[in-house]
Amino acid sequence: MDKLVGKVIAVSEPTFPYEGPVTPPIPNPDPSTDKADIKLTAGTSTLQVGATTTCDINIQSSEREVKSYSIKITFDPNTLEVVDSITSQTGTQVNFLDQFSVTSVNSADNLNGTITLTASISGSAQTINRRIAQIKFRAKRTGTSVVSITKSQSTVLSDDGENVIGSTTSANYTITGQTSSYPSTLPTTTTSSPANLPQSGIFDSLAALGSIFAGLLMLFTGIKTISEKRKPKDFDS
Repeated sequence: MDKLVGKVIAVSEPTFPYEGPVTPPIPNPDPSTDKADIKLTAGTSTLQVGATTTCDINIQSSEREVKSYSIKITFDPNTLEVVDSITSQTGTQVNFLDQFSVTSVNSADNLNGTITLTASISGSAQTINRRIAQIKFRAKRTGTSVVSITKSQSTVLSDDGENVIGSTTSANYTITGQTSSYPSTLPTTTTSSPANLPQSGIFDSLAALGSIFAGLLMLFTGIKTISEKRKPKDFDS
């Protein structure tokens, strides 16, 4: 009996190599496919004062479906200014290119150096792997300028309202030289040089004293002349 049980147990043990059904391991999800990255891409990164350049705003959500997004961008208003893309409307706007979304905020502030862009997907949530807008900058002053996304004030929301914003990138610009055709928007003060420089108070005083001295000299000479004419002549005795 023991021999029979032992035999049954021996037969039930698996043999190697194992030729039975294989269950493949479940791979860990790629974290990058669960986020939506916002990237800024510079056009011409080196330009002269007065010239214009572009900055593309791209969202890469990979396989993650999103419903809306709100992006806050900052730039140096001393070196760059946003060129208005919709002159028929008040304020300054960027060029919105996302045909699958509807904007609710499109505003650029050249005084404080900020851009706010908010839009929502028309219909159900979907992936976004495209350029959604383009900023046109004009160079104002020589120097370097960084255009960056304020991540703490930006969101990319999924259909259930989760903020799935991932990494963000910046765009760098270098402004060099001067262009004579570009009128600077910075306040300037110009002064014209007079043909004759005004005399100082010291020279004015000396001139006045000289006139007084000449007048006194002439008066003294006249008095002396009159006195000599009135002086009695000496006669011989």
